[in-house]
Amino acid sequence: MGGCNSLCVPMKNPNRCQENHVSLPKRNSKRNLSTAFNMNEIINSPDSININVASEEELMTLPGINRATARNIVEYRLQLGGFKQVEDLALVSGVGATKLESLKTEICVSKGRTQTSKGNSPNGSVRGVEADIRKRTLVTKCVNINTANVFQLKKVKGIGFIMAQNIVIYRDKKGPFRSVDDLLKVKGIGPAILSLIRHELSVDESEDKRSNSADSGIGQAQPVANPSIRSPDSTSTTSEHVNQLVAMSGPLTQTSSRPNVVPFNFCTEGKQVVRIASWNLQRLTDDKINNPGVKEVICMTILENGFGLVALQEIAKKEALQKICDELNNPTLPTVCKWRGAKGHWDVHISETTGQMFQGVEYNGFLYDTEQDISLLSASLIENSIQNNKEFVRKPFIGHFKLHSLDLALCSVHLKNAGLNEEDVEVAAVSSLAETITNKLKEEKDIVVLGDFNLSPDCTEFDSFRTGGYVNTIPPESYTNISTTNMLGSHAYDNIWMSRQLQEMYTGNHGVVRVGLTSPWIPDGWSWGGVVSDHCPVWAEYFVDKEYDIGVVQDLDCITLTASGLP
Repeated sequence: MGGCNSLCVPMKNPNRCQENHVSLPKRNSKRNLSTAFNMNEIINSPDSININVASEEELMTLPGINRATARNIVEYRLQLGGFKQVEDLALVSGVGATKLESLKTEICVSKGRTQTSKGNSPNGSVRGVEADIRKRTLVTKCVNINTANVFQLKKVKGIGFIMAQNIVIYRDKKGPFRSVDDLLKVKGIGPAILSLIRHELSVDESEDKRSNSADSGIGQAQPVANPSIRSPDSTSTTSEHVNQLVAMSGPLTQTSSRPNVVPFNFCTEGKQVVRIASWNLQRLTDDKINNPGVKEVICMTILENGFGLVALQEIAKKEALQKICDELNNPTLPTVCKWRGAKGHWDVHISETTGQMFQGVEYNGFLYDTEQDISLLSASLIENSIQNNKEFVRKPFIGHFKLHSLDLALCSVHLKNAGLNEEDVEVAAVSSLAETITNKLKEEKDIVVLGDFNLSPDCTEFDSFRTGGYVNTIPPESYTNISTTNMLGSHAYDNIWMSRQLQEMYTGNHGVVRVGLTSPWIPDGWSWGGVVSDHCPVWAEYFVDKEYDIGVVQDLDCITLTASGLP
């Protein structure tokens, strides 16, 4: 399937990141950023404009930026609490990825040119922003939110007409505000926006007088404190710069939540089982996996659902899959560290290039828990073996595994759907895929073919699979796609097909995971709380204490897993 929700801003230069071609200019070549949270320090030209503090007039000096676009940048900056990196500018209406490409050498988000015009601080650093805000706090008369009308409120930088109306309407209905923090109850005002406008607001006349008295001596005045944040070792409030830092961290200040699940004990009907899963991770770049929300969702979904062997498609960078493995083995995220079930010990095997994907190449991979007695014997890509047929757009990846007493061949696929005018319709290659697998795995009886087929399992294209004795575990009415606008899905693209012999090992348990796939740290268009991929993981469960290939049946007692893995 492979939609366009990659968390990264696509660019045009093919000499950049293989997946979405994002990079900084040559002088910054050791940085590689995207709209995924990559909190690396940014090195900028001393002549660039700091988009976090620049006024509309200064922004209009940039090529292609008119008054309307400059205003959009300022308004979006206030809502976001500050840009984290220059690539975030592509999300502003009127900019986009193409225009950003021509601006990147002219802008920065930390160190900028020294300006004294309105909206600029002495430098582009957080300290400069703090100093600028503190100075304006001391010399500007605060607007009393309990007496100001809509037009007076509009004079505060960061408050538009709608927001001013909401403040007055709320005040008329609920009565006077007791503190500036009460503005958080007003529609459209969150912590990030409040932290940027609070220095110009008050709730009584005494605060107005204190602000005016600052004109007689800036050095003698005290910075405005945030009464909602207190020092851990004192009853006094922290200084204003804490608010700034919190605001600039954006959605990272929010706490993620995970489903309340009972850890799986890896047993069904008193026998040991392994859950085999497939997940299209939708252009998993190195930048994307650096987003803590993405890494958390992937790792916790694997642990919470008791997966033992996972086939992963649409890997854009080999290093990205290794980072998932590293997080599972040596957790750094709080939710992964606190997981009370078995964490296991994971290994990973990544294919060579399977083919092309959107603006880059694609890899396939297997992730498996060795503490569930799973080991990889061999792995390879396969070519289309049917004479006169075109090559697969993306080659299937076959792994030969030992799951306890079960020898299993796992074939992970990612088929391309129909293109314009039905060109390059690789879904028609399903019959070729079935024959190729049969030719390649003549000696194997226990075979699983799984992945993103871009087809519903009831389509006639799968007749060749059914004729060969294969059965799908995910029914056509179980949709496997997902988005924040349609959490229930609409298509059954992902599936797990099993050979006739392996069906005797099938426990009958399977699933499509739809819960826990979002995070407040993942971008979702103009907002946050996006899904990690437009595909849900699918899984099926198999007994692993019997081996049919060798003609005998071995029964073993179920081994109960503890929180640290197999005893």
